[in-house]
Amino acid sequence: MFNEEYEQLLKRAVELAPDWLKKDIDSIVSKSQHTGVSYVISELNQTYSFSLRHILSTSHLSDEWTQVSRERLNFIDNNIDIIVALYNEFKKK
Repeated sequence: MFNEEYEQLLKRAVELAPDWLKKDIDSIVSKSQHTGVSYVISELNQTYSFSLRHILSTSHLSDEWTQVSRERLNFIDNNIDIIVALYNEFKKK
């Protein structure tokens, strides 16, 4: 694949990225302008990894948060290049 094709695909993928990802990255970057992309990825993983939200969700007899967090962690792990592109886009603002 040529570099131009990759850039076009990445641009299109960024346009179609989920809103939750855009909001999460924007909120992380807006907290501090001195954050790096590895910090953003770490914060995203920490947000959706096992936490108190999982426990509270199961105590209310709902496994919705567990399913949502798994799907989002899977998306984060498989789309690092989109996260980097979104990070760069939000850094420019």
